[in-house]
Amino acid sequence: MQAGEHLKASATVKTIELGEYRLNYAVEGSGPYMVMLHGADKREDWSVWTPLMDLSRQYTLVMPDLIGFGASSRPVETPEYGEQARILHEMLDKLSIPKAILVGTSWGGQVALEFAINWPERVESMVLISSTYDKSQLARLKKVGRPALIIWAEDDLVAQVKAGYVLRDAIKTAKIQVLDPVAKNPHFDFTIAHKLERYRKDVILSMIKDFLSDPQGKIAEPPELEPELRGMAMKEEKESKE
Repeated sequence: MQAGEHLKASATVKTIELGEYRLNYAVEGSGPYMVMLHGADKREDWSVWTPLMDLSRQYTLVMPDLIGFGASSRPVETPEYGEQARILHEMLDKLSIPKAILVGTSWGGQVALEFAINWPERVESMVLISSTYDKSQLARLKKVGRPALIIWAEDDLVAQVKAGYVLRDAIKTAKIQVLDPVAKNPHFDFTIAHKLERYRKDVILSMIKDFLSDPQGKIAEPPELEPELRGMAMKEEKESKE
């Protein structure tokens, strides 16, 4: 049995009632709280974080099945990211978690961003892995003021890397690290470049641990977008106003 599998087996799975919803979540480790949010693939639940469970040696990992996923309530319509963030806030209140590091992958990153926008005082720092976001969130992110690490793959076709640079500049207090092309194995399709926590777990673990060793020290004034990315961002902004 590998280390990650052993830690998964030892994780404690619980449920909590939050108004009309039942939320399933797993807890493992000790230390500062780290809340980990999975993506929007209907097959996903808290177990997507198994490859990164080594973080439980330093942190208390709290890994919910978002509403509509896993063993949590499955309403007819899955709540959108804003409602998921509100439910997450209620969960942290019920569990008496005053502040946490937020880690989100794909749509889970979008939920984390919305939480940070509305309750920045409850956020220590953020790690966003191939995170999606809504354009309406961008202008509001500058008020968050928390250090953030953004991780992307150069060949991510689900959320292209230019989106990572736009997100970095919107947050203001973020750094981005871009991995070399990931989807090279012919046995997997291109989406593995969007699932870095599973397919590049060793480098992701290293990046997260390094960043969290000194979040404020690891971020610097974000540089301007590279010329080609700045041009694309400006074009998108112009088109959105038309």
